[in-house]
Amino acid sequence: MRKSLGLIALSLAGLSISASAQQPAKPLYVLEDSYLRWRLLPEEQAYLSIDGKHLKQYVEGQTAISRRYRDHGHPQFWGRISGTEADAENAQWLLDNFRKIGLSDVHEQPLDLPPQWVPESWSVAASAGGKTVTLESAQPTSTSPGTPQGGLDLEAVDVALASEGDLAGRDLHGKAVFFYSADYTSRQAPISDYAIKRIGERGAAAIFVIVGLPGNLKTQFYPVGSTVPTFSLGLQDGNAIRDLIGKSRGGQPARVKIRLDVKNVPNLKTATVWGSLPGTSDESIFVVAHRDAWFEGATDNASGVATMLGLAEYFAKIPKEQRRRTIYFLGTSGHHDNSGMTGHWLAGHKELFARTALIINCEHTSAEQLVYRGGSIRRSNTTVPLRWYVGGSAKLEQIAVRAYDMFGVATYAQPEPAAGGEMAPYYQLAPSLQLIEGNLYWHSDRETADYVPPTGLAASTRAYAKIITDVNQLDLKDLQRPPAKQVQR
Repeated sequence: MRKSLGLIALSLAGLSISASAQQPAKPLYVLEDSYLRWRLLPEEQAYLSIDGKHLKQYVEGQTAISRRYRDHGHPQFWGRISGTEADAENAQWLLDNFRKIGLSDVHEQPLDLPPQWVPESWSVAASAGGKTVTLESAQPTSTSPGTPQGGLDLEAVDVALASEGDLAGRDLHGKAVFFYSADYTSRQAPISDYAIKRIGERGAAAIFVIVGLPGNLKTQFYPVGSTVPTFSLGLQDGNAIRDLIGKSRGGQPARVKIRLDVKNVPNLKTATVWGSLPGTSDESIFVVAHRDAWFEGATDNASGVATMLGLAEYFAKIPKEQRRRTIYFLGTSGHHDNSGMTGHWLAGHKELFARTALIINCEHTSAEQLVYRGGSIRRSNTTVPLRWYVGGSAKLEQIAVRAYDMFGVATYAQPEPAAGGEMAPYYQLAPSLQLIEGNLYWHSDRETADYVPPTGLAASTRAYAKIITDVNQLDLKDLQRPPAKQVQR
C-alpha cells in the first residue's frame, strides 16, 4: 500500500513538474540587447552604417503619433488612419525626415479620399442569469455596417468553430453568433475557411469572431464581406460569453446588446509624401512604404517606413556622381482603408515606370518571433522568417537571394508567386521585390515597437541597400522579367 501511495505521489509530483515546466522562468538577459546578430564579413562592412537601433527610433516616432491620436479623443478606433489628424501629422513627420536626410524635391502630393468608414463609438454587453459581461475587446471589422439608432438586443448563440457540422441544424436567424477561431494570424474574410460567410448566409443579425490568442487582444480586421455588424473579440471576453451562453442552456437564453455608430465621412484628404536622390541617368528606382496603420502599427508599417528612411540615409551619403539612377522615395497612403489612393494616382502615370530598374516595397520588414506555447505567448530573441517576392530576371532573383543570405534575412523556403497590396499592379511594370511578415500580434493593440527587433530592421535594410547597389551594376535589359510564354493551342 505504501509503495502504491508512493508511486501515486511521484506520479502527481511528475504531473506538477510537467505543468509548471510550461511556464517560463525568470529572464537571464535584457531582450532588447540580446537579439541574435549577424556578423558582417570585411567586404560587407560598408553596410555597417545602417544601424538597427537608430532605425528603431523611426519606428518609435511613428507609434507615438498613433498614441497621441488615441489620447486626443479617439480611444476606440485609432492609429495613423488615412484622412485623420494622425495621418496629417505622420505626413509632416516624414516630410521633415526626408528634408533632414537631404532628399531633393521633397513635397506632399494631396489626394482626395472617397467617403471614409469611421466607427465613432460602440459597445457590446452580454447578460444571462442576472449576470452582465461587458465585452471590452470587441472591435468592428473594417467597413462593418452599424446598428440601428437604438442598437440591437439579440439572443446570443455559440457555434464552436463554425464548421459545416457545427452549423448543421442550427437556427441562427436574427441572432448574435459567436465562433472561435484558431486561425491566429488571419485578419481577413477567409478566416476559419470563410466561417463569417457561412454564418451570414444562415441569417445571423450580428457576428463575432473570437481570436484564440491568449489575453484579450483587440484586433482590427480588413473588410470581411459581412452585411451585418461584425466584430473581432479577444479570447478572455470570448471565453466569458461562451461560458455565459453555456450556463444559460435550458433556461432563459443569453442576450447581447450591441451598439455600433458608423459614419461614412466625405471630403477627407490624405497625401503621398515624395522625396528623391537624383542620379546620373534618366533611369529610376522606386522605394515605397505605406504610411497608414491601425493601432500603433509598429510592424505594419512603421518598420517598413523605417527601412525606407534607412535606405534614404545610406544612399544620400553617396555622391550624386556615383548614383547611376535616381531613387524616388514614396510614403504612400490608402493601404488599410482599401482606397489605395497612391496606387490609383500611379495607375494614371505608368510612364513613371518606363525606365525603372527596380521597385522595392518596404512592408513589415521586422517583427519578433512569437511562439504560442503552453497557453501563453512566448517571446524570442530572433525575428520571424519573412515571406518574399521577387519579379524580374534570373539575375535579379540571384541578387536578392545572395543579399538575404549575406545579411541573415530569414525567409520562407519558397518565394511568393505574386505580391499584393496597392502596389501590386506596378510590380508587373518593372522589376520588383518585397519582404513582408507580421507576428501573432499583427493588427492588434499589442503590435508595439517592443516587438520590432532592431536586428531585423538592420538585416532587411542592409539587404535592400546591397540589392540596389548590385542592380545599379546591370542594364535595364538584364533586370527585366522574361516575356510570358505563349500557350500553344
